[in-house]
Amino acid sequence: MLNRLLALAAVAPGLVAYGKAPGRAACTLEELFESWVSPATEIASSTDANFSSVVGPRWSAWEAPAWSGAIKPATEADLQKIVQISVANNIPFIATNGGHGPKQGQGSFTGININLGSFNTVSIDTAKNLVTVGAGVKLWDVQTGLYNVGKEIQTGNSICPGAIGVTVGAGIGMMTGMYGLMIDTLKSVRMITAKGQLVKASATENKDLFWAIRGAGVNFGIVTEATYGIHDQTNEGNVTAVTFVYAAASNRTLWATMKKFDGNQPAKLSFQTVIQFNRASNAAQIVVQLWYFGPVSEAQPYIDTFAAAGPVVQSVTYLPQTDLYYQSETAGVCDRGHIISAHSLGFNQTVVSSYEAHFADMTAFYIANPSFAGISVFQYYSNKQTLKTPASETVFPWRDIQVWWLTQNQYSDASLGPQVDHFMRGQRTNLQTTSGFDTPHVYFNYAFGDEGAAAWYSAANLPKLRKLKAIWDPNYVFGNGAPLY
Repeated sequence: MLNRLLALAAVAPGLVAYGKAPGRAACTLEELFESWVSPATEIASSTDANFSSVVGPRWSAWEAPAWSGAIKPATEADLQKIVQISVANNIPFIATNGGHGPKQGQGSFTGININLGSFNTVSIDTAKNLVTVGAGVKLWDVQTGLYNVGKEIQTGNSICPGAIGVTVGAGIGMMTGMYGLMIDTLKSVRMITAKGQLVKASATENKDLFWAIRGAGVNFGIVTEATYGIHDQTNEGNVTAVTFVYAAASNRTLWATMKKFDGNQPAKLSFQTVIQFNRASNAAQIVVQLWYFGPVSEAQPYIDTFAAAGPVVQSVTYLPQTDLYYQSETAGVCDRGHIISAHSLGFNQTVVSSYEAHFADMTAFYIANPSFAGISVFQYYSNKQTLKTPASETVFPWRDIQVWWLTQNQYSDASLGPQVDHFMRGQRTNLQTTSGFDTPHVYFNYAFGDEGAAAWYSAANLPKLRKLKAIWDPNYVFGNGAPLY
């Protein structure tokens, strides 16, 4: 089959946008692919009327690729052929599902989008405590599917990112303290390699590849299906959720309160603090969301701790897990079409003076830039369970992170972009000095894209990663926005 595809490449070199080789006739995207894929596969060039229904959705307008076309495969076999033909014709591509992976430099990408939305099955085996999901499945599909059968799994905090996409970057969220990372419960995957081959990877099959995809998966192929271990529901699937709002004057007291949890955070307790600006009152404020996977009575000591910091608003609710994900301040990742970039770091400690300086800097930036509507988030999850998995088992290196800092830099005036970037880089540099780590520890799923491979995967892991890259993807078909060099 591959020889036939290469023969096709000799007479049909691809889209006009990619140039015409001497002596070869150019063809459209549809002409290049349609005879090799099933009728259910959808194909559209960027100028076609149906392009918007074929291309994968994208969360942020920041650094949005200038897609020249899109293909939505119906089967794994279709996807294999799409990869083979694209590689043979030097057509770059990025496979997407939720579209939550913006990285610096992707705005200059002019290849095609492979929309994985058709791979949207969820299969639950309650007897074996396993769930198998396709590449088009969103976190919400997993969260609700498991909730309905009395099970649960650690996921990200929102509902609309792609489940597998979050996983291959490591996967953190509210249940990290209880169960660790999403990669820690990943059992096996099926994936398409740069040669268009369908392979399996697990702890017993293609073990080195399985190591690599658990943290650096975007560099090695397209995962079409993933199987995870699942857990019995905690507290019958109910969660205590508390929201506090603090005025600017309370910020130092709040940071000192949060510091009490350094190295001492219960597994069932997660919380995040969100610095934001209230344009109505023309003042910065801090929203704290506390989640406890147990009854209110068990959560009360932690509620009291935050209440002592003097919030101006406090509300306590007891709700099902499935409702919880709608309540997160980071649920804005499901609100598409805005210009939003991100910066991130991991911390091993809370330094009150550093947080206080950051809050002051953010306040000044809000006031000076009325079109800036971004937020700065500190996410706190116990790392005790995460640390139980040996560092050598997965490529994700930063299991000692206790605090995950993330900015969602939203602004309506595109010309503000360079100024936002400059400001946030400065904040990142400042916060790194008191992070508790000698080198930047960056969670790739939250990365801006300029931090470099050592910050995402650690310098110690790079030799092995690069060796595996040379085996599985020597021509760098995969990994746009995530270079290993």
